[in-house]
Amino acid sequence: MQNLRKRNGDITLRLEGRERRERVALDEAYEFYKQLLSQGATENLHSLVNALKTVSTALEAAERGELEITVRLWRKIRQALFDQLLTGFSSHVVVITADGRVLAEKEDLPDDSTLELYPEGLKRSDDFFTAALEDLHPHTRSLLDRVWRTRGATIRKEDFQAGEKPGPEAEPESQSDSQSGGSCKDGVCALRPNSFVVGAELLSAEAKNGREKAYQEYWRLYWQSYCSPRAREKQYLVRQMASLEAVWGNLHY
Repeated sequence: MQNLRKRNGDITLRLEGRERRERVALDEAYEFYKQLLSQGATENLHSLVNALKTVSTALEAAERGELEITVRLWRKIRQALFDQLLTGFSSHVVVITADGRVLAEKEDLPDDSTLELYPEGLKRSDDFFTAALEDLHPHTRSLLDRVWRTRGATIRKEDFQAGEKPGPEAEPESQSDSQSGGSCKDGVCALRPNSFVVGAELLSAEAKNGREKAYQEYWRLYWQSYCSPRAREKQYLVRQMASLEAVWGNLHY
């Protein structure tokens, strides 16, 4: 029994060493998103970035065929969380063009460029977030264009505060934007899932059922790793367990 505890503890320690940030499960990230919609904004930077990281990790897993989720809807949630991070907190911005060039400050922003966001107050090397410029809400894009042209790469929360109106160059919200649930309120733009009532039921079910499946898979891998005499196989299984916890939080309970 003592050896069993020791070997189980070794597996747990290896997993914890892989991910030191506070784990947020996908269902918890979804609850945070719903709370964000109801409140319109958040002051909790770390909760926001943890939710954004989890949703991004889930989408990456789905693209690899490791997770079954409705990618179209979860992408909208990721866009909304990124938009909140961009408009709600001061950050440093890096713009990467389609050919991989770092755009000089105050140059025109190409539509096909990628935005790298480095929020103030975060110190980890992986605490930056990317999004295609064309995925930003038109109102957010308009304000970002204005700040980029006048000040450059430093953006402040105040640039997106209530009372800011799109300049004459801003794009009006199209009918398709309205139908898709895109909206701006008090300077915060949320890209909500299409027909959110239906989407909410689907997303909630995916989050809940996905956690239950992940829990079962985690413990299958756990005992398979425990029983395996081969070091490489153990490492492979532990990596799979870590990937599950990157999406679903702590499954060791």
